[in-house]
This record gives sequence, C-alpha cells and structure tokens, in this order.
Amino acid sequence: MKFNHSTGAIAFLLATPLVTGLTVGIAPSSAAIIAGSAAEVTIDDFSHRPTGTGTFTNTNTETRATRGFVISKANADAAFISNCHELLAANLSQSGVIGTGNNYSGLAKSQAAVIGDFSIKAKETFSFTVQTILHLLTSVTNPQSERASATGSISFALIDTVSNILLDSFQFGIGLHSFKAPELSLSYNLAGNFNPTQINFAFLAQGNTTSLSLYTSGVYSRTFDSTTNLKLVEVKNNIAGAQAQPVPQAEPVPEPTTILGTAMFFGFLTKRRKLKNQLSEVKSKV
Repeated sequence: MKFNHSTGAIAFLLATPLVTGLTVGIAPSSAAIIAGSAAEVTIDDFSHRPTGTGTFTNTNTETRATRGFVISKANADAAFISNCHELLAANLSQSGVIGTGNNYSGLAKSQAAVIGDFSIKAKETFSFTVQTILHLLTSVTNPQSERASATGSISFALIDTVSNILLDSFQFGIGLHSFKAPELSLSYNLAGNFNPTQINFAFLAQGNTTSLSLYTSGVYSRTFDSTTNLKLVEVKNNIAGAQAQPVPQAEPVPEPTTILGTAMFFGFLTKRRKLKNQLSEVKSKV
C-alpha cells in the first residue's frame, strides 16, 4: 500500500455545476462562512456480469436566517451500466453551504449508491477495480462566532444474499471542522480482500480557509469455495454545515482568506460540468 501526503494545491476534479446562484448577495467584502463536501466513485473491470443492478440517490437541505443570508445545495447522481458494450458503475454526490451575516445556519446532505447482484460459481474469483475521491472545504471569517464543517465517507459491502452474511467491507472517511481540534480527521478500514494500490492525501490551510482531499484506488478480489449469490453495495455520504451566531462586538474586518475561500468554493462547486457530462454519456449507453 502506498500512502502519499501532499500540501500542494488541490485540483478539484468534480465538475457538476451544483451552485449557480450562490454569488447573489455575497460579495468578497462581506463576512462569510463556506462549507463544501463532494465525492466520486468509479467501479469497473468486473470479472463477472451482474444479474441485476440498482442505484439510489437522496438529498436534503436546511436553512435558517434571522440576520443574514444562507443557501444550502445538494446534488447526487448514480449509474450502473451493464450491456453488451460496457460494464461500469459510477456515482457522485456533493453538498455545499454558504452564508453571510451574524445569525443563520445551513445544512446540506447528499447520498448516492450503486448496487449489483452477482452469481459466482464454486472456485471462481470475483474481482473489480475501484477509484474514489473525497474533497472537503471550510472557510470562516470570524472563528469566534462562525462554524463550518464538512464530512465525507465512502463504504463498500459484499453480502451473501442467501445467508445475509456480510462477507467483506471497506470504508474511507474524512472530516473538517473549523471549531474544534484537531481540525481534520481521516479514517479508513481496509480489512477483507481489498488491496489498495494508491492512497493520496492532500491538506491545504491558509488563514481560516482549509481544504482536504483523499484519493484512493485498488482492486477487490476473492475466490469462493462454493457457489455464492453476491450483492455489492457502495454508498457515499457528504455533509456540509455552516452556523453564525451574534456576538456583542463590531463586525470583523474581512481577511484576505475570505476571498480565497470564496474563490476555492466556487472552483469546488462549479467546475463539475465535465464529470457530469461524462456520467450522462454513460447513462445514454444503457
């Protein structure tokens, strides 16, 4: 297993135009909170063709503003393609919150999943390759009165559908929290028959703006002693939250990091068109 740590600038690869109206009413000269979480998974090179496939997506947003302005956005998409030409599963999800003022809160949640059923004969080896990426971003102007958080997780499970026994599982998760220490968290469980070929971890912090990225790739492979009806389930969850509370003092003078955070956020949330188009092209081949 290779584990790389880099503090260079993060290339935000996910490119769906999730938030197009967030700039309304939020100028760089205004105090702002920004939180974003996004994830993508691609599964291919299956050794067996599925007997059945399914997808699931879910999004939820909440906002409250007494003295301020806040927008929460969430997006999720998934596809499992199994035809004579292609065999591919892919999904993406993204959550974002941005606000300004001194008394508001926003929450965005997104979830995407792909499911495949497979029939594996005795002594056969079932395998597939995986690529995953998680991106998080938080930015605040006044850490004393503002909170931003972003979390993302990706999990895989392989279940014997006859006995309903969990045969294998592996997970990845990261988190950013502007209001507690340690500010970042990283967790992964690679137990079972998953062999990671690459794990890249990137962290960038400037002032009160922080971004975190985790890329993984690997191969799952297992040989079954007896005929097995197998279900593969991959699920990702992305959560972003922002909260501002009034304080008995003058509004803070915005720092340059506010402008940096705004620029990174819109790069983070508005450059996903390429991947979205690719996923749409894949779906059109069904």
